[in-house]
Amino acid sequence: MINRLDQFLPNNEPKSLQNFPFFWISQVNGKYSQLIEKSIKKLGIDNTRRKIILSTNALGEASITEIANLSTIKLTTATKAVYRLVEDGFIEVFSSEHDERISMVKLTESGKQLVEQINTISIVTLTGILNAFDEDELNNLNKQLKKIFDLMPSN
Repeated sequence: MINRLDQFLPNNEPKSLQNFPFFWISQVNGKYSQLIEKSIKKLGIDNTRRKIILSTNALGEASITEIANLSTIKLTTATKAVYRLVEDGFIEVFSSEHDERISMVKLTESGKQLVEQINTISIVTLTGILNAFDEDELNNLNKQLKKIFDLMPSN
C-alpha cells in the first residue's frame, strides 16, 4: 500500500523533488537571501550581520547564544559577526549582571538607525511580492510554516 505522503517525499523520480515541501522552503529561502543580500549591500553589511542586527533589535538585550539561535546562525559565526558589528559601532557587548561569563549584546543608537534602514530596504524589496497575497493567505502561510518549524526537533 502506498503511503499517503509518498508523493511529497523525494524518491528516484526526477520530478518528485518538486512535490517535496522542504525543496520549496529551501528554494524560497535561498532566493530571499540572495535578494536581501543584494539589497543591503549598499549599507555595507552582509546577510549574517543583518540577521544579528534584526535579532538583537527583536530581543533587546540578549546573549550571543540567544541571538545566534534566533538568527539561525552557528554560535562561532555569530560571535565573529557580533564583534565586527561592535567595531562598526552598531552593537555593544557587556557582561551579564547575573553571570559575568555570559556576553550580552544590545544595539547602539547607530545600530537602531541601521535597523530602520534595513527595514526600509526590506519593505521596498518585498512589498511587490507580498502584495500578490491577501492577508488571509499570508496569515495561513505563516501558520503553516510555524507548524513545520514547531514539529522539527531542536538541536
